[in-house]
Amino acid sequence: MEGKDFSGIPEAEFARRQGELDVEKWLASERAGSDLCGSMSWCAFCMKAEMYPCAKAELREKIDAALRDIAGEEVGREAADGRAAAEEIAAAQEDAPAAVGELAEEELAEKQVADSTDNVPEGYERVVRYRRSFRSKLIQNEGVQDAYTELKNALLGYAGVKSRLCQGSENFRVGKKKIAKFAVSGKTLSLFLALPPAEFEESSFRFEDVSEKKSHRETPMRLRLTSRRAVRQAKQLLGRLAAEEGLAEVGCMYTDFHYEYKTDDCLIKKGLIRPYFALVRKKSK
Repeated sequence: MEGKDFSGIPEAEFARRQGELDVEKWLASERAGSDLCGSMSWCAFCMKAEMYPCAKAELREKIDAALRDIAGEEVGREAADGRAAAEEIAAAQEDAPAAVGELAEEELAEKQVADSTDNVPEGYERVVRYRRSFRSKLIQNEGVQDAYTELKNALLGYAGVKSRLCQGSENFRVGKKKIAKFAVSGKTLSLFLALPPAEFEESSFRFEDVSEKKSHRETPMRLRLTSRRAVRQAKQLLGRLAAEEGLAEVGCMYTDFHYEYKTDDCLIKKGLIRPYFALVRKKSK
């Protein structure tokens, strides 16, 4: 990342962001009781001899993370499929247990099979189904992108928080600990937090305890982001989570995470939707 050409970005933008970071670092240092300079996640990308070192280091960190995500998607896509499918099935079961139960009874298999019609059991037929990645669900659901953008920027504004897109979700970690997760089920964006639901039972926060589900044990508090009130409460709970984890709020360069809508065909070509064949029971006429 050294020597990265930032000539296409106005110096005024770096100057503005550097000023913000200077103030945020000073406030965070005051709260922590020690100088936090050098402890931020982007400090590894800092070149102190240049102008606006913090702002440019922060941008280098974002570029590095984006490149790692792209490489990680290609290398780890196959290994993640099984875990992603399990998470998507678990999320679907929460929102539509009856429908999922019926589907489980009807389907003999959810894995890809040959195109030929050989060995199709009597009373069943072969149909195409689609395994949709978390990113594809975001792209095709413009209604959740405002909340996603606002809360993702809020999460990345805490020191040391890293995000990683997986097949079925987006995870946020501090070191090895997962502190939050986004997932989409149907048309609903949910934020899962590493907060103990039992401690908030008497509070005014609206949430669901999903600690009994294996896929959510690290992040057992589920917030359905269906309104502005839900988003405001999510930000309040992020503050509680950050306080418990000892995370300083250092801010970040705002990023727009809205996506342009794409069709199924386009997303299939990009590998974000995966068609597969399944055998299902024929419906009686």
